[in-house]
Amino acid sequence: MEGLEIYDFLRLVFITFIISLIVITIILLVQKKRSNLVNGFTVSITSIIVSGINLIIMGYIADELNLGGDVISSYLFLIILGLSIFNLFIYFKNKNSIISA
Repeated sequence: MEGLEIYDFLRLVFITFIISLIVITIILLVQKKRSNLVNGFTVSITSIIVSGINLIIMGYIADELNLGGDVISSYLFLIILGLSIFNLFIYFKNKNSIISA
């Protein structure tokens, strides 16, 4: 039962990143001029790195406790990866349109 609780706690990290990336996506889509409020590049890269390390640690924990892998966490990581790439695309598109204007 301890392994299931560990998965639940580590899933909270993934869910927190997903919520923060959705909020950042909305901010990047709404803001018209460049501000220091949200740096989409830094947040996206950081969330990919931290959630990737989190996924690796979950694999180590599953291996040590002789548990099966957690498919839901893998899907959550793929969602984070997709949102981060989308945020990077929006950030660089907004950055180029502001520079050319």
